[in-house]
Amino acid sequence: MSVRELGSQEAQHDSGAILRSAGREAMQLEYGGHTLTLDVDRGVGRDLFYLSTTLRWDDGAEVPRTFGDKIPSIIREIEQFWGSEPEFRTLSR
Repeated sequence: MSVRELGSQEAQHDSGAILRSAGREAMQLEYGGHTLTLDVDRGVGRDLFYLSTTLRWDDGAEVPRTFGDKIPSIIREIEQFWGSEPEFRTLSR
């Protein structure tokens, strides 16, 4: 795992993806010029991320399956770097 801190509540994974806080109930994943805003329930040492069965970038384009399948592991590595353990719930929307 290779993660580096970019700033307060922002880190970059060795894949090039950047995860940052996007307010109290959201996190934003940035990759390849696109952003994906994810709803999250924050807890002490644990965050619950909500992922859609069909992921779409904030601009409406579909997230390629090859990258979408990697999102949980990317988030997990960054969250562990921050000392937190993520959980994921899939929503059908």
